[in-house]
Amino acid sequence: MKYLVFCLLLVCAAALFARPVLSQAPAHVAVNAEIADGDAQVGHILSISEGGLARSASSYDSQMIGVIVENPIISVEPRSDKTRAVASSGTAQVKVSSSGGNIAIGDFITSSEEAGVGKKATESGYVLGKALGGLEGNEGLVSVSLEIGYRQIGDNIGGSGFLGSLISNSERLRLVLSTLLGMVVLVIGTISFLRVVNTGVTAIGRNPLARSTIIRGMVISGSVVVVFVGVGLAASVVIIMLGGTN
Repeated sequence: MKYLVFCLLLVCAAALFARPVLSQAPAHVAVNAEIADGDAQVGHILSISEGGLARSASSYDSQMIGVIVENPIISVEPRSDKTRAVASSGTAQVKVSSSGGNIAIGDFITSSEEAGVGKKATESGYVLGKALGGLEGNEGLVSVSLEIGYRQIGDNIGGSGFLGSLISNSERLRLVLSTLLGMVVLVIGTISFLRVVNTGVTAIGRNPLARSTIIRGMVISGSVVVVFVGVGLAASVVIIMLGGTN
C-alpha cells in the first residue's frame, strides 16, 4: 500500500510542478523515500521490488520508478537519514554505460542488467527518458529528461500504429502495394470495358449502317483494355515474386 501511495505522490508532484526542460541543468521534483538497496547511490535508476525500492537490475524494467538525485527543486514527504530523494520528472544526472551502444543526444535511456545503471534503448520497451548528452565508451553520467513509460523504438521507424508497422515491414508493404495495384488495374479495366461496350451499343443504335465499323472499333478498344489489365496484373505478380527471391 505504501508504494501505491508513493507512486500517487510522484504523479501528483509531477502534475503540479513539472515544467518544460529548457536546459541540461538538473531540475527535478522528487519524493523522499526509503531505499531497501543499501548500495544505491545518486544517479542510480530505481525500481519497485518485493523488498522495496531497489536498483533496477534488468533491461527495460517495467517497474522503473525514478532516479536518486541530489538537491531537488521540490521534495515531497519528510526527509531523514533513511530516505533518499527520488525523481521521476524533470531532468537528472543518470549513471549509464555503453552496453547498449554509444549514447547520443536524443537517444532513449532504459535500465540494464547492471544494477542501477542505464543504457541506450535499442528496441521497444520501458524507458527512463531521453538523453540530453552523449557517452562514448565505459560508464559515466548523462543528463536525462525523465519520461518513464513504454516507447516504440527500432521496429517503429515509420511511425506508430498500423502505418508505422506497415512501413517498417518491407515484405508486408510489398504485398499491400501489389494488391492495391492489382485492384486499381481491375477497377479501371472494368470501368473502361463497360464504357466501350456502352458507347458501342449506343452508337450502333443511332447508326445501324455503320455497325461493322463500330464493332471493329469496340474490339480494338476492348483489346487495349485487356492488354492494360494484363500488364497491371503481371506487374503485381512480379512485385510479389521479386520479394520472394530476396
